[in-house]
Amino acid sequence: MRSATVCGVFLLLSLAFAGCSGDDKKAEQAAPQEAVPMKVVKAETRDVPNWGEWVGQITAHETVEVRARVAGFLIKKNFEEGRTVKKGDLLFVIDPKPFEEDLKQAQSGLEYNQALYDKAAKDLKRFKKLFDEGVVSRDEFESYQTQSATYKAQIADNKAKVENARIQLGYTKIYSPIDGVIGRVQVDVGNLVGQGENTLLATISTMDPIYVSFSISEGDYIRAMRDQQARESGQRPIRLILADGSEYSQPGRFDMVDPTVDPQTGTLGIRVLFPNPENLLKPGQYAKVRVRISNHENAVVVPVTAIMDVQGMKSVYVVGEDGTVKNQPVKLGTQSSTLDVIREGVEAGDMILAEGINRVKPGMKIKPIVVPMEPGNTQQPAASDAGDDAPAQVPAEAVQPATDGAAKTGAE
Repeated sequence: MRSATVCGVFLLLSLAFAGCSGDDKKAEQAAPQEAVPMKVVKAETRDVPNWGEWVGQITAHETVEVRARVAGFLIKKNFEEGRTVKKGDLLFVIDPKPFEEDLKQAQSGLEYNQALYDKAAKDLKRFKKLFDEGVVSRDEFESYQTQSATYKAQIADNKAKVENARIQLGYTKIYSPIDGVIGRVQVDVGNLVGQGENTLLATISTMDPIYVSFSISEGDYIRAMRDQQARESGQRPIRLILADGSEYSQPGRFDMVDPTVDPQTGTLGIRVLFPNPENLLKPGQYAKVRVRISNHENAVVVPVTAIMDVQGMKSVYVVGEDGTVKNQPVKLGTQSSTLDVIREGVEAGDMILAEGINRVKPGMKIKPIVVPMEPGNTQQPAASDAGDDAPAQVPAEAVQPATDGAAKTGAE
C-alpha cells in the first residue's frame, strides 16, 4: 500500500511538471520576436557631376625622322641618345670632303665661263660699233652676239651647279629640326649612309605638350546630339588616369575632332592635349581619358553598398515607418566609388538599408537606426550601370551638346 501511494504521488508530480513545461513553450512561441536594430540611411538629393571615360593612346605632339640626304660615311654623332635636343643642334656629320671637291669644281667652271663671257661681251661691244659704222657684216656681228649669249647661259648653269654643290655640302651636317627628345641611333658612326636611300639615322619626338587620342562610338555621338538639355558652354575639365590608377596632375584640353565618322569602325576620333613638363607621359602608352560633361542636378543618391544585383536586375531594400523591409527595383544612373545615382524607384527621404542586406528578407521587420550618408568620393568616378536609354557621354566641345550617363560614366 505504501509503495502504491508513493508511486501515485510521483506520477501526479510528473504530470504537473510536464503540463507547466508545455505551457511555457506555448507562451514563448506566442511572444513576439524583438526587431533587430540595423543601420539605414535616407536617400538624398545632390548635384552630381557627370563624367565620360574612354581609353586613349598617347602620341607625340610632333615626330620627325632624321635621315641622311646625301651618300657618304657617317663620321660623327654629336648627342646622347634619349636626351633632349634643341632646334638647330648639330646631330650628325657625314664626311664632307667629296662634296667640298664638287663645290670647288663647280666654282672653277663658273669662273672659267665668266672669263669667257667677259671677253665675249667686250668683243660684242666693239663689233657693235664697227657694225654701226658699216665696217663688218651683219653675219659676223650676229656670231659675236650668239657667242656672248652662249657664255651667259653657261654662267647661269654654272651658278646653279655651284648652288647645288653648296646645298649637298650643307646636307653633310645634320641639325635638329625641332625641340624634342631624340631616340636611339639607327646607324653607328663609320657606316655608309644615304647610298640609294635616305637612311634613317634617328627619330625626334616633341614630348611637351603631348597628345592623347581616343574614339567614341557612332551611337554615343547620335545620342549626344539629341541630348539638347545638357548643353553647356566653356571648357570642360579633362583628366587622365594612368596605368597605375593614379590621376595625372595636369588637366588637358580638346585639340581636334575628326570631321567624319570612320565607316569601318563606326567611331569618331577625338584628340586632346596635355602638358608634359616632366616627360612622364610617353608615346605608345595607354590611359583613360575622363571628361566632365554635365551635372545631375538634384539627383537622388544612395550608397553603393545598398544596391543588390540579381541577374542584372538592380534593387534596394526600402524600410517603411513600421520597420518593414521591402524590395524595391531601381534604375541606376552614374556611379562613384561610394554613391549611386537612382534614376527611378527611390525618392529623397526614403529609408534605405545600406548594410547587412544579406541578413534580411522582404517582409521582415527591423529596428531602423538612421545614420548620415557618407559624403562620397567626388574625384574618382566609376563605371555606370545606366540603362540603354541613358544619354551618351561625349566631349561637349566635340559635338556641342553635353551628355549624361554613357556606357562608361562616373560621378565626380
